[in-house]
Amino acid sequence: MTQYPIHDHTLSRGTFAFPFVTHTTITTWIRPHYHQFYEISLYVQGNAVDLVNGQTFKTSRGSLVCKSPYSIHETRLASGQPYTKHNLMFDLDILLETDSDSGLRQFFSFHPEHIRSPFLRLTEERLILLERLFHEIFNDYKEENPFKPSYIRSKLIEILVQIARSQEQVGVHPAVGDSRDQSRGSAIMTQVLQHINNHYLTEMSLSDLSRMFDISTPYLSKMIKKMTNMTFTDYLHALRIEMACSLLVSTRMNILDIAVESGYSSFKTFSRVFLQKKGMSPSKYRRQFTKVK
Repeated sequence: MTQYPIHDHTLSRGTFAFPFVTHTTITTWIRPHYHQFYEISLYVQGNAVDLVNGQTFKTSRGSLVCKSPYSIHETRLASGQPYTKHNLMFDLDILLETDSDSGLRQFFSFHPEHIRSPFLRLTEERLILLERLFHEIFNDYKEENPFKPSYIRSKLIEILVQIARSQEQVGVHPAVGDSRDQSRGSAIMTQVLQHINNHYLTEMSLSDLSRMFDISTPYLSKMIKKMTNMTFTDYLHALRIEMACSLLVSTRMNILDIAVESGYSSFKTFSRVFLQKKGMSPSKYRRQFTKVK
């Protein structure tokens, strides 16, 4: 029987307050699943095997795994032994509150042309710092302290800054615009892109977005092209094809089902776009990956 990854619908703003923080010892296999939120795992004890979009990572103390929204991931025990990790889940919308966070937001936003490895091995110094921050955010998350949302947000930003600095890529994507009007426009467009990134598996059109955000369609089209170097249609296809690639390499789902799961109602369109984006058919892509693996 085909094993489908689980779309964790129970993980939503309606069921949890975000950011959602845990500190747990895991004793069982975590099955393949995906959700619409960002997830960061910091391993502090024991060993495990993380699989993210078909890539395998052996984790131990000091390993950090960042999983973008809709990435398919699972965690297996190493030698049947339990492991302990901090887990932090959050929506990038938390970084929409001020323009000063625009660089950090763009760094962590999923973009099909700027895909980073989800795995990072921390230095001992950085591990100690991040471990302290994870403990602080976790302890406050459990309590009902005054100004709790502001405190947790500040700690989350500290954690994200430390991770970004560890990857040594801060400042690669500068904020768009200098004037006040441009900053406002950039903030709105970032919300538009975030909406696309969170809902690209559903039916979506440029006119729908135009009405939703009260922006003229020509201006919206121009700004999406400016911020992504792609048309709206190309950007949407790029996101969907990356999702299809994840399913091809991390599951045994048949390709027709993968097309549907990736947001395509037409298999012909899916096949054409996949060939255009990847230079090969979905079946060849799967065979090639399996052969390399």
